[in-house]
Amino acid sequence: MKITTKRILFSTVLTLFLGFVAVSAIHKRYSIHAYTLVQIKATGACVSCSLENFDLQHLDLSGVDLSGANLTGANLEATNLSDANLSGAILTGANLHKAILHKAKLLGAELSSADLSGAYLAQSNLSGTQLTEANLSGADLSNGNLIDANLTKADLSYAKLYLTNLLRATLIRTDLTNSNLLAAHLAEANLDLADLSGVDLSRVDLRDASLENVVFCQTKMPDGIVNDTRCPWP
Repeated sequence: MKITTKRILFSTVLTLFLGFVAVSAIHKRYSIHAYTLVQIKATGACVSCSLENFDLQHLDLSGVDLSGANLTGANLEATNLSDANLSGAILTGANLHKAILHKAKLLGAELSSADLSGAYLAQSNLSGTQLTEANLSGADLSNGNLIDANLTKADLSYAKLYLTNLLRATLIRTDLTNSNLLAAHLAEANLDLADLSGVDLSRVDLRDASLENVVFCQTKMPDGIVNDTRCPWP
């Protein structure tokens, strides 16, 4: 009986101790989080700092210098990053759903598997950016710079890409269904196995572009002819 009581007492004390440690860790984490945000607001920069898994949703971070920062898994949903510098930043798996990135600099940034659905990226610079398997469905990339960007297996369905510069971009197996590519620049781009169903390619620059096994279905070609050669129906 005494042994059982001791075990219960020990178990209770251990549980309380672990709970205290956990609460302390959480408090420390949020204290660091709050301090970091204050520093960013005060200085307008957080160059090469670690913001991994930080919750930054709905904040106004316009014009902030986050170049080289580690934002892996960060929550930036609906965050205002207009004119922000994210060049070289790591945003793998980050949530940027409906984020505002107007005129943002993302040169060479790592955005593989990031959620950019519905994001506003008009006039942004994504030259050399890694966007492999990123979700850009419904995103606005109009007048943007995506020269040499890697968009392999990315979802660009219903995206706005008019007047966008995609020179030498890699778009292998990319979903471009029903996207707006009006007057886009796709010279020397690799579109092998991409899905261009429902896309209007009139006025699109496709000089020297690779178009191996592209899915054409209800696709208006540069010469005005509708291409249905790879529609799923007979």
